[in-house]
Amino acid sequence: MHTLKIILSITSLALAVPASAQSEAAPKGTAHTTLLRDGQLPELDAYSAEGKPLKLRELCQGKYTVLSSGCLTCPQFHETYTEIEAANADFSELGVQFFYFYKSLRHPELNGYIDAQNISERLLQLAEARKLLGTKVPWIADTIEDSMRIALGANSQSVYLISPEGEILYASGNIKRDELRAALTKAVGNPPTETKISDLNLPTIERPAPLVNKATKLTVERPEGLTILAVTPSKPDETYLVKLRAEADDNLLKTGTGRLFLGFYPDPIHDAHWNNLTEPMHFKLTLPEGVTATPSKATAEKGEGDSDTKPRQFWIDITSDTPAKELTLNLDYFGCTADVCMALSHEYTILLQDENRGARTYGMNRGTRSNGQKRQNTQPTGDVSSRLQGMDTNEDGSVSYEEMKGSAKERRGEDFNEERFKTRFQSMDTNKDGTLSSEELSSAPRASERPNR
Repeated sequence: MHTLKIILSITSLALAVPASAQSEAAPKGTAHTTLLRDGQLPELDAYSAEGKPLKLRELCQGKYTVLSSGCLTCPQFHETYTEIEAANADFSELGVQFFYFYKSLRHPELNGYIDAQNISERLLQLAEARKLLGTKVPWIADTIEDSMRIALGANSQSVYLISPEGEILYASGNIKRDELRAALTKAVGNPPTETKISDLNLPTIERPAPLVNKATKLTVERPEGLTILAVTPSKPDETYLVKLRAEADDNLLKTGTGRLFLGFYPDPIHDAHWNNLTEPMHFKLTLPEGVTATPSKATAEKGEGDSDTKPRQFWIDITSDTPAKELTLNLDYFGCTADVCMALSHEYTILLQDENRGARTYGMNRGTRSNGQKRQNTQPTGDVSSRLQGMDTNEDGSVSYEEMKGSAKERRGEDFNEERFKTRFQSMDTNKDGTLSSEELSSAPRASERPNR
C-alpha cells in the first residue's frame, strides 16, 4: 500500500442513526421462506425512513394497511410500484394506509449497489430508492437481519393487505392491480376515484442493460451455476467504501475443491471510487489447515485515469480433501469519496454456504436453453432454494404446475411426457393447493433418486 498507511474508521460518513438502531451484520444462510398468505401478522421489528425503531404490528394497528416490499435493484418492482401509488391515491381516502418496506437487494451488483452491511447503509439506499422512484407512499426499512423478508416470505415485489386487527387478508408475490384493488374494495368499499398511472406523473425507469460478464484486465467471466456466498465484515457498523462479494462453484461447496469468485465493489451509496494514483488494492486469504488457495493473495491491476468505480474481480482455485466452513480475507486499498481519500483495511469472513437472501445476479450467469435463448438460473441445481428460484418465474415464493411444467419441458425437450409429469407434480403437492413450497420440493426425491420404471 501507500508508504504512509493510515487505518481509519469512517463511520461518520454513514447516516446518523441512534445507537439502538445499529446492529450486527445480517446472519447469512437464512432460508428463503414461502409467502405468508394468511393468519396474524407476526410481531416484527422495523425502522422508519429516519432510522427510528418501530414495531410493525403497532404501525398497522387500527387501520387497514398495505405493505409492499421493494429495493433499489429490482426492475420488476420499478415497473409495478406505480400500482401501489395509484391504489394509495384512491384508497387512502377510505382510511387505508400504505407503506413500502425496503429489503435486501434482489440483484446485487446492479448499478454497482451491494447489500447494506448496517442499518445506516440500508436507510441510505432507501432514501436513494425514494428519490429515484418519486414515491408518495412512505417507506419503512426491514432490519439488517431481514426480519420482515424472512417472516413474511417476501420477495422484491410482494404485497400484503393487513386488517386493523392484524390479520393478513391478502398476499401476493407480485403487484397485481386487479387483485389488490379487489381485496381493498372487499375490505373498505369502492373508492371515490380510480386513478390512472398516467395521472401520477411518475418517472419512467428504464430496465437496465445486462451486466458485462467477460474477462478484462479488471474483471473475470463467470459461468452459470455459481452460488452467492455469505460474507460477514468484521466491523459491520463501520463504513466500508469497498464491499466484497464471493461466489462458489458446485464442486467447491460439495467436495472442498473448486473455484471461488471474489469481487470488490466501490459502494455507490457512499460515492466511493478507487484512487489509481496509489498502489492498487490487494487482498490475502487466511485458510484453515489442509486448505490451499491459488492464489492466496493478489494485487489488482490499476484502472484507467486517476480514479474509477469499476469492480476488481478474481478467480481463486481452492483445494481441500473436505469442504471448508469458512475463509478469512484481508483487504487493503486506497479509497475515496467526494470528501475524503485514505488508506483502508477491512477484514471479512467468507462462509462457504449459500447466502440464501433471495438474490440473483442480474443479466448474467444465465446459461443457455436448447433453442439458444438465455435462461435465468444463477444457483446450483442441487440446492432446494435454488431449484425453487429457478422455476418460480412470477417470484411468489412457490412453484405452480405451469411454472414447473415449463421448466421440465425445457430440460426434457422431445422426451417430455405431460401425463407422467402431472402424476409426478400431484405426488409432490402434498397439501393439494396446486403449488409446491420449498418444503415440498425438499421432501420430494430428485429424478436420479427415484426407482427405475
